[in-house]
Amino acid sequence: MVQLTEWSGLVRARTDDFDDLLLVAPVAGAGGSWSGPFRATASDGYDYFVKSLDTTPSGEGASLAVKFVVADVGRLIGAPVCYTSLIKIPQAIAGWEPRPGTPLKAGLAHASRALERADEHGRPRLAARARDDNRHRHVGVYALYDWCCGADAQWLYDLDNDRTLYSHDHGLYFPPAGKGGWTILDLVAFADTPSVLPDPCDGLSPTAIKLV
Repeated sequence: MVQLTEWSGLVRARTDDFDDLLLVAPVAGAGGSWSGPFRATASDGYDYFVKSLDTTPSGEGASLAVKFVVADVGRLIGAPVCYTSLIKIPQAIAGWEPRPGTPLKAGLAHASRALERADEHGRPRLAARARDDNRHRHVGVYALYDWCCGADAQWLYDLDNDRTLYSHDHGLYFPPAGKGGWTILDLVAFADTPSVLPDPCDGLSPTAIKLV
């Protein structure tokens, strides 16, 4: 079991000089969603949905860190999460308004690589279990939801790949669930509390369950 003291000071030398992925050009403004994602093309040639501190509601900036951490945790256990990265908003893009009256500032933001054609669902239960490898992929969703105190569950189905499922938009995960942030006391208090995705488990891959 990892002790809290083992984490102390690990990010003290953090800087904001990340430049592996740059925002090249906005493609579309933010819609009406809570955290204001906007579509943009990045320096690797892919489109991403970008969320920045400027578009996130005041006081909820920690939700961007939650998105980043939960996606990395998902990759660690093989859960079906979208590819995510930090992305640098250069000075040349600063001032563009993803929402009227909300100009971007230069700096770092969160980016989730866009699927070309996706069917997006919020809380309706996990679907298409018999399609593609979803019997296996759904297992990772249950595990990620429990491990990271899931909330506001959202799914993407890739229409170009037999409705392959992705779990995405994890900004309201982590305890207290649904708050868009956390404290050390929250994490300790909820460490042994199950967070069960209330979707039926029939049809899951037994092999995948054993692996996770």
